[in-house]
Amino acid sequence: MATAPAPSADERYCAWFAAADGDVLYVGESAFWSSMRAAGGDPRADLARPGPRRIGRFDLRRERWLAPLAAGDPRSASGVWDVHPQDGQVYFTTFFDEAGRVDAGSGEVVLFPDAGRALNELAAGPGGRVLASRYGSGQDAVGDGELLTLEPDGEVAERFHLPAPDGYRVAPKTPAWDAARGQLWTTTDLFPIGEGEIRHDAYRVDRRGGAVLRSAQPELQFVAVGPGGRLLRVEADRELWLRIDAPPAAGAGERRVLLDPAFPQDLDFVQDVKTASDGRIVVTRWSGNVHVVDADGGVRSLVLPRLDPEGLYYTGVLRGDRLCVTHCADVTVVCTDAP
Repeated sequence: MATAPAPSADERYCAWFAAADGDVLYVGESAFWSSMRAAGGDPRADLARPGPRRIGRFDLRRERWLAPLAAGDPRSASGVWDVHPQDGQVYFTTFFDEAGRVDAGSGEVVLFPDAGRALNELAAGPGGRVLASRYGSGQDAVGDGELLTLEPDGEVAERFHLPAPDGYRVAPKTPAWDAARGQLWTTTDLFPIGEGEIRHDAYRVDRRGGAVLRSAQPELQFVAVGPGGRLLRVEADRELWLRIDAPPAAGAGERRVLLDPAFPQDLDFVQDVKTASDGRIVVTRWSGNVHVVDADGGVRSLVLPRLDPEGLYYTGVLRGDRLCVTHCADVTVVCTDAP
Protein backbone atom coordinates (compact mmCIF):
# COMPACT_ATOMS: atom_id res chain seq x y z
CA MET A 1 0.00 0.00 0.00
CA ALA A 2 1.45 3.36 -1.05
CA THR A 3 -0.20 6.59 0.10
CA ALA A 4 0.85 9.96 -1.32
CA PRO A 5 1.30 12.98 0.98
CA ALA A 6 -2.04 14.62 1.68
CA PRO A 7 -2.69 17.37 -0.89
CA SER A 8 -4.48 19.57 1.67
CA ALA A 9 -4.81 19.94 5.43
CA ASP A 10 -8.38 21.22 5.01
CA GLU A 11 -9.92 18.43 2.91
CA ARG A 12 -9.41 14.69 2.58
CA TYR A 13 -8.45 13.98 -1.02
CA CYS A 14 -8.62 10.48 -2.44
CA ALA A 15 -7.50 8.60 -5.55
CA TRP A 16 -10.21 8.58 -8.23
CA PHE A 17 -10.13 7.30 -11.78
CA ALA A 18 -6.69 6.48 -13.13
CA ALA A 19 -5.09 5.52 -16.44
CA ALA A 20 -1.64 4.17 -17.26
CA ASP A 21 0.71 5.42 -19.95
CA GLY A 22 3.77 3.18 -20.02
CA ASP A 23 5.04 2.74 -16.47
CA VAL A 24 3.24 5.82 -15.11
CA LEU A 25 -0.24 5.62 -13.63
CA TYR A 26 -1.98 9.02 -13.77
CA VAL A 27 -4.49 9.46 -10.95
CA GLY A 28 -7.25 11.99 -10.40
CA GLU A 29 -7.15 13.48 -6.89
CA SER A 30 -10.42 14.79 -5.45
CA ALA A 31 -12.06 15.57 -2.12
CA PHE A 32 -15.57 15.12 -3.52
CA TRP A 33 -16.56 11.97 -1.60
CA SER A 34 -15.23 12.99 1.82
CA SER A 35 -16.73 16.49 1.51
CA MET A 36 -20.12 15.12 0.51
CA ARG A 37 -20.20 12.66 3.41
CA ALA A 38 -19.14 15.33 5.92
CA ALA A 39 -21.95 17.58 4.67
CA GLY A 40 -24.63 14.93 5.06
CA GLY A 41 -24.82 14.01 1.38
CA ASP A 42 -24.62 17.42 -0.30
CA PRO A 43 -22.82 16.78 -3.64
CA ARG A 44 -21.76 20.45 -3.84
CA ALA A 45 -19.93 20.41 -0.51
CA ASP A 46 -16.54 20.20 -2.24
CA LEU A 47 -17.06 23.78 -3.39
CA ALA A 48 -16.99 25.12 0.17
CA ARG A 49 -13.20 24.87 0.52
CA PRO A 50 -10.68 25.65 -2.22
CA GLY A 51 -7.69 23.39 -2.59
CA PRO A 52 -5.00 22.16 -4.98
CA ARG A 53 -5.98 20.66 -8.33
CA ARG A 54 -3.54 17.82 -8.99
CA ILE A 55 -3.01 14.73 -11.07
CA GLY A 56 -1.12 12.10 -9.11
CA ARG A 57 1.66 10.12 -10.78
CA PHE A 58 2.49 6.59 -9.59
CA ASP A 59 5.53 4.67 -10.83
CA LEU A 60 4.23 1.17 -11.66
CA ARG A 61 7.74 -0.28 -12.03
CA ARG A 62 9.04 0.88 -8.64
CA GLU A 63 5.57 1.02 -7.06
CA ARG A 64 6.03 4.42 -5.50
CA TRP A 65 4.57 7.89 -5.89
CA LEU A 66 6.22 10.51 -8.09
CA ALA A 67 5.73 14.27 -7.87
CA PRO A 68 2.18 15.15 -9.00
CA LEU A 69 1.24 17.30 -11.97
CA ALA A 70 -0.42 20.62 -11.18
CA ALA A 71 -3.66 20.91 -13.18
CA GLY A 72 -4.59 24.57 -12.70
CA ASP A 73 -5.18 27.09 -9.93
CA PRO A 74 -3.69 25.77 -6.64
CA ARG A 75 -6.78 27.20 -4.89
CA SER A 76 -9.40 25.53 -7.06
CA ALA A 77 -13.01 24.79 -6.19
CA SER A 78 -12.83 21.24 -7.49
CA GLY A 79 -10.23 18.49 -7.69
CA VAL A 80 -9.60 16.18 -10.64
CA TRP A 81 -12.15 13.52 -11.49
CA ASP A 82 -11.18 11.52 -14.57
CA VAL A 83 -7.87 11.43 -16.47
CA HIS A 84 -7.02 10.28 -19.99
CA PRO A 85 -3.41 10.22 -21.30
CA GLN A 86 -3.13 10.65 -25.07
CA ASP A 87 -0.32 11.89 -27.36
CA GLY A 88 1.85 13.08 -24.49
CA GLN A 89 -0.99 15.00 -22.86
CA VAL A 90 -3.03 14.09 -19.79
CA TYR A 91 -6.62 15.24 -20.29
CA PHE A 92 -8.68 15.75 -17.14
CA THR A 93 -12.13 16.72 -15.90
CA THR A 94 -13.11 18.54 -12.71
CA PHE A 95 -16.93 18.68 -13.10
CA PHE A 96 -17.41 21.93 -11.16
CA ASP A 97 -14.62 23.79 -13.00
CA GLU A 98 -13.14 23.68 -16.48
CA ALA A 99 -11.67 20.55 -17.98
CA GLY A 100 -8.25 20.74 -19.59
CA ARG A 101 -5.00 18.97 -20.35
CA VAL A 102 -1.48 18.91 -18.90
CA ASP A 103 1.67 18.24 -20.93
CA ALA A 104 3.16 15.17 -19.26
CA GLY A 105 6.71 16.38 -19.97
CA SER A 106 6.68 20.13 -19.46
CA GLY A 107 3.72 20.44 -17.07
CA GLU A 108 2.09 23.14 -19.24
CA VAL A 109 -1.64 23.42 -18.48
CA VAL A 110 -4.29 24.28 -21.07
CA LEU A 111 -7.83 24.78 -19.79
CA PHE A 112 -10.99 24.25 -21.87
CA PRO A 113 -13.45 27.01 -20.84
CA ASP A 114 -15.36 26.76 -24.14
CA ALA A 115 -16.22 23.11 -23.42
CA GLY A 116 -18.30 24.16 -20.42
CA ARG A 117 -18.64 22.51 -17.04
CA ALA A 118 -20.11 19.25 -15.71
CA LEU A 119 -17.71 17.14 -17.80
CA ASN A 120 -17.42 13.75 -16.15
CA GLU A 121 -15.62 10.78 -17.76
CA LEU A 122 -13.19 10.60 -20.71
CA ALA A 123 -12.18 8.09 -23.38
CA ALA A 124 -10.44 7.97 -26.74
CA GLY A 125 -12.80 9.35 -29.39
CA PRO A 126 -13.17 9.33 -33.17
CA GLY A 127 -10.58 11.05 -35.35
CA GLY A 128 -7.97 11.18 -32.59
CA ARG A 129 -10.19 13.42 -30.49
CA VAL A 130 -11.11 12.90 -26.85
CA LEU A 131 -14.62 11.72 -26.00
CA ALA A 132 -16.27 13.20 -22.89
CA SER A 133 -19.57 12.84 -21.10
CA ARG A 134 -21.42 15.83 -19.64
CA TYR A 135 -23.26 14.68 -16.53
CA GLY A 136 -26.46 16.71 -16.74
CA SER A 137 -26.55 20.43 -17.44
CA GLY A 138 -24.19 21.42 -14.64
CA GLN A 139 -26.84 23.88 -13.42
CA ASP A 140 -29.47 23.66 -10.70
CA ALA A 141 -32.21 23.75 -13.32
CA VAL A 142 -33.31 20.47 -14.83
CA GLY A 143 -31.38 19.67 -17.98
CA ASP A 144 -30.02 16.75 -19.97
CA GLY A 145 -26.39 15.86 -20.45
CA GLU A 146 -24.64 14.93 -23.68
CA LEU A 147 -21.61 13.31 -25.26
CA LEU A 148 -19.05 15.52 -26.96
CA THR A 149 -15.68 15.22 -28.68
CA LEU A 150 -12.85 17.62 -27.96
CA GLU A 151 -9.95 18.86 -30.05
CA PRO A 152 -6.53 19.19 -28.35
CA ASP A 153 -7.16 22.93 -27.86
CA GLY A 154 -10.45 22.22 -26.07
CA GLU A 155 -12.73 23.17 -28.95
CA VAL A 156 -15.90 21.10 -29.08
CA ALA A 157 -15.87 19.24 -32.40
CA GLU A 158 -19.10 17.22 -32.10
CA ARG A 159 -22.09 17.01 -29.79
CA PHE A 160 -24.36 14.00 -29.41
CA HIS A 161 -27.78 14.52 -27.87
CA LEU A 162 -29.23 11.75 -25.70
CA PRO A 163 -33.05 11.91 -25.67
CA ALA A 164 -34.47 11.28 -22.23
CA PRO A 165 -37.53 9.05 -21.71
CA ASP A 166 -40.71 10.89 -20.76
CA GLY A 167 -40.52 12.13 -17.18
CA TYR A 168 -36.73 11.79 -16.89
CA ARG A 169 -33.53 13.73 -17.47
CA VAL A 170 -30.39 11.97 -18.61
CA ALA A 171 -26.93 12.21 -17.05
CA PRO A 172 -24.34 10.21 -19.04
CA LYS A 173 -21.41 8.63 -17.22
CA THR A 174 -18.94 6.29 -18.95
CA PRO A 175 -18.45 6.87 -22.70
CA ALA A 176 -16.77 4.61 -25.27
CA TRP A 177 -16.07 4.91 -29.00
CA ASP A 178 -16.49 1.65 -30.91
CA ALA A 179 -14.56 2.50 -34.09
CA ALA A 180 -15.15 -0.91 -35.66
CA ARG A 181 -18.90 -0.31 -35.74
CA GLY A 182 -18.90 3.50 -35.89
CA GLN A 183 -20.89 3.78 -32.65
CA LEU A 184 -20.68 5.61 -29.35
CA TRP A 185 -21.80 3.99 -26.10
CA THR A 186 -22.50 5.47 -22.70
CA THR A 187 -23.85 4.39 -19.35
CA THR A 188 -26.23 6.82 -17.63
CA ASP A 189 -28.16 7.83 -14.58
CA LEU A 190 -31.74 8.73 -15.49
CA PHE A 191 -33.27 11.03 -12.86
CA PRO A 192 -37.06 11.31 -12.55
CA ILE A 193 -38.66 14.72 -12.92
CA GLY A 194 -40.87 14.55 -9.85
CA GLU A 195 -41.70 11.15 -8.38
CA GLY A 196 -40.10 7.96 -9.61
CA GLU A 197 -37.05 5.73 -9.34
CA ILE A 198 -33.60 6.43 -10.74
CA ARG A 199 -32.86 4.32 -13.81
CA HIS A 200 -29.54 3.32 -15.37
CA ASP A 201 -30.32 2.76 -19.04
CA ALA A 202 -27.47 2.68 -21.57
CA TYR A 203 -27.35 4.45 -24.92
CA ARG A 204 -25.86 3.52 -28.28
CA VAL A 205 -25.32 6.46 -30.65
CA ASP A 206 -24.30 6.37 -34.31
CA ARG A 207 -22.15 9.11 -35.87
CA ARG A 208 -25.19 10.59 -37.60
CA GLY A 209 -26.59 11.39 -34.17
CA GLY A 210 -29.30 8.78 -33.88
CA ALA A 211 -29.52 7.48 -30.32
CA VAL A 212 -30.95 4.12 -29.31
CA LEU A 213 -32.07 3.74 -25.71
CA ARG A 214 -31.10 0.35 -24.33
CA SER A 215 -33.08 -1.57 -21.75
CA ALA A 216 -32.15 -0.95 -18.12
CA GLN A 217 -31.84 -4.69 -17.44
CA PRO A 218 -29.30 -6.08 -17.30
CA GLU A 219 -27.70 -2.87 -16.07
CA LEU A 220 -24.67 -1.83 -18.10
CA GLN A 221 -22.25 -0.78 -15.36
CA PHE A 222 -19.19 -0.05 -17.49
CA VAL A 223 -18.23 0.02 -21.16
CA ALA A 224 -14.78 0.28 -22.74
CA VAL A 225 -12.91 -0.55 -25.92
CA GLY A 226 -9.82 -2.72 -25.65
CA PRO A 227 -6.87 -3.51 -27.92
CA GLY A 228 -7.88 -4.79 -31.32
CA GLY A 229 -11.17 -2.92 -31.14
CA ARG A 230 -12.88 -5.31 -28.73
CA LEU A 231 -16.00 -3.80 -27.17
CA LEU A 232 -16.10 -4.63 -23.45
CA ARG A 233 -19.37 -4.35 -21.52
CA VAL A 234 -19.93 -5.32 -17.88
CA GLU A 235 -23.57 -6.19 -17.15
CA ALA A 236 -25.19 -6.77 -13.77
CA ASP A 237 -28.48 -8.45 -12.90
CA ARG A 238 -27.98 -10.68 -9.85
CA GLU A 239 -25.00 -12.10 -11.78
CA LEU A 240 -22.03 -10.13 -13.08
CA TRP A 241 -20.99 -10.75 -16.69
CA LEU A 242 -18.31 -9.42 -19.01
CA ARG A 243 -19.46 -9.29 -22.64
CA ILE A 244 -16.60 -9.23 -25.16
CA ASP A 245 -17.50 -8.28 -28.75
CA ALA A 246 -14.76 -8.69 -31.33
CA PRO A 247 -14.82 -6.34 -34.34
CA PRO A 248 -17.01 -7.69 -37.16
CA ALA A 249 -13.97 -8.09 -39.43
CA ALA A 250 -12.34 -10.45 -36.93
CA GLY A 251 -15.16 -12.95 -37.27
CA ALA A 252 -14.78 -14.04 -33.63
CA GLY A 253 -18.30 -13.00 -32.59
CA GLU A 254 -19.32 -12.37 -29.00
CA ARG A 255 -18.26 -14.03 -25.76
CA ARG A 256 -19.90 -13.76 -22.34
CA VAL A 257 -17.73 -14.41 -19.30
CA LEU A 258 -19.28 -14.96 -15.86
CA LEU A 259 -17.44 -12.88 -13.26
CA ASP A 260 -19.65 -13.39 -10.19
CA PRO A 261 -22.69 -15.70 -9.92
CA ALA A 262 -24.06 -13.81 -6.88
CA PHE A 263 -23.33 -10.13 -7.46
CA PRO A 264 -24.66 -7.84 -4.67
CA GLN A 265 -26.00 -5.21 -7.07
CA ASP A 266 -27.41 -2.98 -4.31
CA LEU A 267 -24.07 -2.86 -2.47
CA ASP A 268 -21.34 -3.00 -5.10
CA PHE A 269 -20.53 -1.47 -8.48
CA VAL A 270 -18.03 -1.98 -11.31
CA GLN A 271 -16.06 1.27 -11.34
CA ASP A 272 -13.54 0.67 -14.11
CA VAL A 273 -12.32 -1.73 -16.82
CA LYS A 274 -8.75 -1.65 -18.14
CA THR A 275 -6.84 -3.88 -20.56
CA ALA A 276 -3.17 -4.90 -20.52
CA SER A 277 -0.94 -5.04 -23.59
CA ASP A 278 -1.17 -8.85 -23.61
CA GLY A 279 -4.97 -8.73 -23.82
CA ARG A 280 -5.82 -9.40 -20.17
CA ILE A 281 -8.80 -7.44 -18.86
CA VAL A 282 -9.09 -6.02 -15.33
CA VAL A 283 -12.56 -5.39 -13.88
CA THR A 284 -12.45 -3.38 -10.62
CA ARG A 285 -15.35 -3.11 -8.17
CA TRP A 286 -15.88 -0.59 -5.36
CA SER A 287 -15.59 -3.40 -2.82
CA GLY A 288 -12.07 -4.38 -3.87
CA ASN A 289 -13.25 -7.50 -5.68
CA VAL A 290 -11.08 -7.52 -8.80
CA HIS A 291 -11.50 -9.90 -11.75
CA VAL A 292 -8.70 -10.59 -14.23
CA VAL A 293 -9.85 -12.18 -17.50
CA ASP A 294 -7.27 -13.76 -19.80
CA ALA A 295 -7.38 -14.03 -23.59
CA ASP A 296 -9.11 -17.42 -23.42
CA GLY A 297 -11.90 -16.17 -21.15
CA GLY A 298 -10.48 -17.65 -17.96
CA VAL A 299 -11.26 -15.64 -14.82
CA ARG A 300 -9.08 -15.22 -11.75
CA SER A 301 -10.44 -13.10 -8.91
CA LEU A 302 -9.14 -11.64 -5.67
CA VAL A 303 -10.43 -9.47 -2.85
CA LEU A 304 -8.29 -6.52 -1.79
CA PRO A 305 -8.23 -5.43 1.87
CA ARG A 306 -10.90 -3.16 3.30
CA LEU A 307 -8.58 -0.30 4.25
CA ASP A 308 -11.25 2.19 5.31
CA PRO A 309 -14.96 1.66 6.12
CA GLU A 310 -15.91 4.30 3.54
CA GLY A 311 -13.13 3.64 1.04
CA LEU A 312 -13.83 2.67 -2.58
CA TYR A 313 -11.58 0.97 -5.09
CA TYR A 314 -11.59 2.66 -8.50
CA THR A 315 -9.09 1.61 -11.19
CA GLY A 316 -6.94 -1.51 -11.47
CA VAL A 317 -4.10 -1.94 -13.98
CA LEU A 318 -1.64 -4.72 -14.73
CA ARG A 319 2.10 -4.47 -15.22
CA GLY A 320 3.53 -7.92 -15.85
CA ASP A 321 2.67 -10.13 -12.90
CA ARG A 322 1.66 -7.21 -10.66
CA LEU A 323 -1.74 -5.60 -10.18
CA CYS A 324 -2.07 -2.04 -8.86
CA VAL A 325 -5.43 -0.49 -7.90
CA THR A 326 -6.35 3.04 -6.79
CA HIS A 327 -8.17 3.31 -3.46
CA CYS A 328 -10.40 6.28 -2.71
CA ALA A 329 -10.04 7.04 0.99
CA ASP A 330 -6.68 8.82 0.85
CA VAL A 331 -4.57 9.15 -2.31
CA THR A 332 -3.60 5.48 -2.19
CA VAL A 333 -2.57 2.71 -4.57
CA VAL A 334 -2.63 -0.93 -3.49
CA CYS A 335 -0.37 -3.37 -5.37
CA THR A 336 -0.26 -7.16 -5.20
CA ASP A 337 0.67 -10.17 -7.29
CA ALA A 338 -1.79 -10.59 -10.12
CA PRO A 339 -4.03 -13.65 -9.73
